[in-house]
Amino acid sequence: MQSITANLKVNNVKETLAFYKDVLGFEVIVTVPEYEQPVLNWGMVKNGGAELMFQEKENLEEEYPVLKNDSDARCLTLFIKVNDLEGLFAKIKDKAQVIKSIHKTLYDKKEFAIVDNNGFVLTFAE
Repeated sequence: MQSITANLKVNNVKETLAFYKDVLGFEVIVTVPEYEQPVLNWGMVKNGGAELMFQEKENLEEEYPVLKNDSDARCLTLFIKVNDLEGLFAKIKDKAQVIKSIHKTLYDKKEFAIVDNNGFVLTFAE
């Protein structure tokens, strides 16, 4: 294997890309159709070595009908390693729903967690 990138099912790709760009500092790499279009089927973002893909719910379910049986309940969390945890927390704490402030874990890491605009839990660790 060379790499793995999550492709997340979302209701609105454009709003999701805006959240990851404006709140978390990701760069929008590519979209389908082009970003200027009012509705997007798919998009990819990158920040350092982290990459994520987002695909519009109905588009993804058409591609993979087995996903139609998937409930809308969020069951995915993403664990993201960062270099400046406190700086990132200060930058986004007023722009995102913080569900766990910076704390020390049992495995001796500093972490905090937020919920993105789709309900996915993002845990940031240093």
